[in-house]
Amino acid sequence: MMHQQLLAKLRMPLGELWRLGPLAGHMRSSGRWDAFITIKPLNITGRTGSPANATALV
Repeated sequence: MMHQQLLAKLRMPLGELWRLGPLAGHMRSSGRWDAFITIKPLNITGRTGSPANATALV
């Protein structure tokens, strides 16, 4: 039920299926533990929905 509310009404993407292991490994090796994580939608005009394309800026 919460997925419907967050996705459809608030347009809030959910990140429960992201693979964060590689990011955690990079952060551990660099010694930094902060990042900006964003989602880039596909650049297709006239379409709705887009697969999750998470990007972390560290």
